[in-house]
Amino acid sequence: MTKPDRYAVLGNPIQHSFSPEIHQSFAAELGENISYEKIEVPIGQFAEKAEELLDEGYKGCNITLPFKLDAYKFADKLTERARSCGAVNTLVFGNKILGDNTDGIGFVTDITSRFGFNITNASILVLGAGGGVRGLLPSLLEQNPKWIAVANRTLERAQTLADVFGVDAIPYEATAAEHFDLVINATSTSLSNIVPPVPESVFAEVSLAYDLVYGAEPTPFMELAKKGGAKKVADGLGMLIEQAAESYADWRGTRPDTSKTYDLIRRLIRERAAK
Repeated sequence: MTKPDRYAVLGNPIQHSFSPEIHQSFAAELGENISYEKIEVPIGQFAEKAEELLDEGYKGCNITLPFKLDAYKFADKLTERARSCGAVNTLVFGNKILGDNTDGIGFVTDITSRFGFNITNASILVLGAGGGVRGLLPSLLEQNPKWIAVANRTLERAQTLADVFGVDAIPYEATAAEHFDLVINATSTSLSNIVPPVPESVFAEVSLAYDLVYGAEPTPFMELAKKGGAKKVADGLGMLIEQAAESYADWRGTRPDTSKTYDLIRRLIRERAAK
């Protein structure tokens, strides 16, 4: 029997990851023979582990926190979207190591295909100014929104992003005075079961409020947005699956359909939460 092509996701921590189930679902759909594992890498040892996988014949890997900058440095060459956001979440092993970042295109694909949201000419508010926002902004800007505002508790961090990407930086308290079509929560507040410090009124005319965090139940941000009048609310599971599909296409040359995988992973999340 032919040995499977080997892939992995590297992170720390990593046990929570659904990446193996996602990629095995893609492979089953396409009738391809792969193996996929999750590997917890000690902090400071990313390059050594990546070299080890390369030597063992792995075809590529996904990268999650906190190693996306390490992967950026490890790659021999970069896609334009990886270069634009300064981070890598996908490595393709070959004669040269290609680094890509599929987070932004995964987000754009999810909101445009699953929710029918039109980014062109939209007013967008992004909450938070961490590394995840860097992954989103280039792909959002490619869609020609009307404007993007980044709000952060520390305005200087938001201004740093604004200067790099040509968007606006605003303090949280200024968000209520503006109109937004899309609000993205890229803070870690939902992981702590709290809401970001924006008023409920921010969501009065919002078409879609999207939390990058996902779980078995609606996040506090989603509850706040719904209470404030947002027409649609969503968590980040769709982005997770769509960015994985882009990674799979990087490795295999074919982009899988994601609908069945989305239903599968949503069910697995609920089953894990119920244990």
